[in-house]
Amino acid sequence: QKIAPMSLILLTMNNLSTSVFLLMGLLSSLVGGWGGLNQTQTRKIMAYSSIAHLGWMATISSIMTNILIMNLLIYLIMTTSVFFSLIISKSKTIQDTTSTWTLSPTLTIIMMLS
Repeated sequence: QKIAPMSLILLTMNNLSTSVFLLMGLLSSLVGGWGGLNQTQTRKIMAYSSIAHLGWMATISSIMTNILIMNLLIYLIMTTSVFFSLIISKSKTIQDTTSTWTLSPTLTIIMMLS
């Protein structure tokens, strides 16, 4: 979900101006942040989070490519751990995640930290 947009950003960052990337990053971050506020399903929250992170990565691409790649790797590690935690706990909504504390406190702590 992130590799194709990131490769497009890396290929076009030399051809587009910095202000275009900053505007695109700002709009994507705003849409992702506002869209995820009123969601209760974890899939939708993760989708809006992905949109917001893509905006941050577009903003970072205008500054330094090395930081962009490091940010992408950290994001992939964090997202993978959250998805595995949600799969193990079989959580589909935020209310489902509140009941995972009784089943596995360690998994709940890892999910919150991720």
